[in-house]
Amino acid sequence: MTFLIVGASAGLGRALTERFAADKHPLAIVSSDLRDLRPLATDLSLRHGTTLECVAIDLADAHFPMDELDRVLSSLPPLRGMLFPAAAVAVDDEAGMPAFDPEMITRVNYLSICRLVTHCMPRMLHAESRVIVGFGSVAAERGRTRNAAYSAAKRALRSYFESLRHALADRGVTVQFYTLGYLDTSLAASTRTIVPKASPRRVADIVYRRRHVDFGHAFCPGFWRVICAVVRVVPWPIFRRLRF
Repeated sequence: MTFLIVGASAGLGRALTERFAADKHPLAIVSSDLRDLRPLATDLSLRHGTTLECVAIDLADAHFPMDELDRVLSSLPPLRGMLFPAAAVAVDDEAGMPAFDPEMITRVNYLSICRLVTHCMPRMLHAESRVIVGFGSVAAERGRTRNAAYSAAKRALRSYFESLRHALADRGVTVQFYTLGYLDTSLAASTRTIVPKASPRRVADIVYRRRHVDFGHAFCPGFWRVICAVVRVVPWPIFRRLRF
C-alpha cells in the first residue's frame, strides 16, 4: 500500500521518507522543487527496492493543480496513508507588523494541507489500516509576538485534525496529530532552546512505530507535554514580559 508524504525533501519529511522506504512501502513524495526530490527518490529506490514517485506542489500557491498528483497516485498501489510534515516560517512573522503578509504562512501550514486531505480522502476509503498524520508545533501552545501567523496556522491545523478524527471515527481511519518540539533542522536553526533539539530520524522512527495507534494527539518528544503545560498556566503579568 502507498503512503503520501507532503514536504518530503528536508527535515522530518526526508527522515519519514527514508524510514518508510526502508520497509519497502511505495511512496508518493511531494515538495515544491523536484530537484530536491529526484536524487532522494533514486537513492532510496536503489537501496531499498521500492517505488518512489515525485510530485512538485507549491503549497504557497492558493490554486496549485492536482493533476500530476492524481496521475502518480493512480500509478501506485492503493493509498494507505498520508503524512504532512510540511511547514514554513518567516523571519518577519510578528503580530501586527504592517509589512508582513500572513497568507503564505497560513496556506503552507494549514489551508493547503486541508485541501490535500479532502482531495485524496476518496482514494483511502477501501484500503486497510489507513492513517492520516498531521504535525503541529509547541510554538502554537500560546500566542506570542514572534511566529504569530505560523502559530495560529498550526493551532488551526490541530483543531482540523481533531475534527477529522471525529468525522472518521467510524470509517476505520486512524487520525494522529503530533505537537513537535524543536527539531534539529534548518527550520529551527536560529532558535535557541533550553532543551536539546530532537533528531528528525528519531521522531520519524516514533511516527513509524506508532502509525497504527489511535492516540489522537501526542507531544514529541514527550517531555514537551510538561513544558507546554507550564507555559499555558504562566500568569499573564509574567508571560507578557517573556521574550522568546
